[in-house]
Amino acid sequence: MRFKRQEPFRYQFGQPLPCTFRITRIGERQVETDKGAAEIHDISPRGIRMETSLNLPIDSAKGEIEVELQFTIVDQPMNVRGVVIWKKTYVNEFQYGLSLEISKQEEMLLIGEIKRHAAMYARRKESK
Repeated sequence: MRFKRQEPFRYQFGQPLPCTFRITRIGERQVETDKGAAEIHDISPRGIRMETSLNLPIDSAKGEIEVELQFTIVDQPMNVRGVVIWKKTYVNEFQYGLSLEISKQEEMLLIGEIKRHAAMYARRKESK
């Protein structure tokens, strides 16, 4: 497994962000699984760390797994694709690192939403 941390920033949510995901490809084979529930712990324009109770078969010899995630950061629904690059197993949960495959336009939209969320979160903390 490889790690890619040369990104300009990685935003860690104070409270994990709920999302849904489904597997769209395993190796060269296109698939369409049911949606699963997960939480996004941190995000960058190039990657996501998510946690779910579902055990994805990334250790198999069938090839890389591509997933499609749906989430809303502030009020903008996002639909992005990514490839699972690592997995960590905990007692009843699994964390996955995803490398996002997004366009420049989607990247700019994602950065804007992260900045809006960070500003709203900072204002909430100040008012307490």
